[in-house]
Amino acid sequence: LGDVYKRQIVTLSFIIIWINMRRYLLFFACIITIGELYAQQITVSGGGRPAYNHTPEISTGLTGGVFVIYSLNNATIEFSGEDDSPISWCLFREIGKESSTPISGAIQNGNISTLNISEADCGYIIEQNGESYYLWIIDYSQSPLILNAVSTSNEEGQCDMTTLMLDGEGKKLNYYSTNGAPKSLRRELTVSYMSLTWDKESLAYTQTFQTETVYDFSSSIQVPSPLCNTDFTVTGDQILNYWGLSQTASTEEYITSAIGVTATAEQTYREDATNEDDRHPTDYLGGSAPAEIEFKAYVTDAVTHIEWEFSDKEDFSNTIARYNDETLWYTFRDEGVTYVRLVASNSTATCQAYSETFTINIGEPRLEAPNVFSPGTSPGVNDEWKVAYKSIVSFKCWIFNKWGVQMFYFDSPDQGWDGKYRGKYVDPGVYYYVIEAKGANNKKMKLKGHINILRPKN
Repeated sequence: LGDVYKRQIVTLSFIIIWINMRRYLLFFACIITIGELYAQQITVSGGGRPAYNHTPEISTGLTGGVFVIYSLNNATIEFSGEDDSPISWCLFREIGKESSTPISGAIQNGNISTLNISEADCGYIIEQNGESYYLWIIDYSQSPLILNAVSTSNEEGQCDMTTLMLDGEGKKLNYYSTNGAPKSLRRELTVSYMSLTWDKESLAYTQTFQTETVYDFSSSIQVPSPLCNTDFTVTGDQILNYWGLSQTASTEEYITSAIGVTATAEQTYREDATNEDDRHPTDYLGGSAPAEIEFKAYVTDAVTHIEWEFSDKEDFSNTIARYNDETLWYTFRDEGVTYVRLVASNSTATCQAYSETFTINIGEPRLEAPNVFSPGTSPGVNDEWKVAYKSIVSFKCWIFNKWGVQMFYFDSPDQGWDGKYRGKYVDPGVYYYVIEAKGANNKKMKLKGHINILRPKN
């Protein structure tokens, strides 16, 4: 019976807590609702279209914002105050709030005061209960954007930037801070056109839609040069866009002179030459000579001439070779560093472009011969006589027995002797090798020595 009473008391306690929580929630909801009803709000309208509202920097002091109205026709400012106490209005000009003068004519109904705007391109001050709210009104009809036409400049050498000529007007949309500091509202014209961009996955230049934002109207503007023939379209401005009244002007087809170039380099590796050092470098090109590399050129529409430049100087102050192949196979045999880049130009040679620079590093030659191996004893373990080498560009090796009979000859350092002569394993003992080779440093190398074959006699 005691447990039953305990459960009833706990249940009753939860009910009381829930009722109290609901009371608090309703209380706070009432406060929030009342606050929303009396929150200060400024609404500007005019010319039959909603005003464009811009939030300026806090440092301007324009706590009420900057508004752009379509025209003065039926333009009004409506202020929703915190209560129904008196609301007063003042006007100020470019020199700031110190120039403010009271204005009349506002109609107040409860906490809402409405003023018919008779003058724009000036500031207004709204005051209630010792609080002041500052805003600036811009009449767009006095500084409209007009786009009659747009054309491209016919100047040569527009390799990086293309100049567009705009026929029209669009004065700056100026406003002023409460301290008289001049500011301007950006018009934000949009220039759209087609260009080419490099696609790493497909290894090709592909057409892409480009847009550039021009903040203010000017009789001439510059945008990045397109890499293909295209037309340019100018639309704007952001205020007209807001009203659904964008102006648009387009050029005729523009024949581009700008160029783009991309190059790739892929090295062919000797996977089977397991006795060659640095035959397959992973983070650079080159390694052990001879290093065969395939260079490929990828260019944009206006390119008419390409050239691979080879240099022993990183700044290409000294060119050691030039090639015009679109795909170039080249074998690097010389020790040291070689720099390679692709240069492209258009038909008039007014525009040039360079690919990235490839650095090919060929290492110092090295050649070492072992003096013992055991053919026919443990397959796969020390059962072939091979040299260890790096950057050897020519090679000859003779192996003799102690009576001077040639047992084996090979002319590639990645090959070796399996210890056989005429298909049969030779007897264990001492044999002799003679090697003539040349390294990537163009120096000849001669090695002589003996080979000990360890192997039980059959």
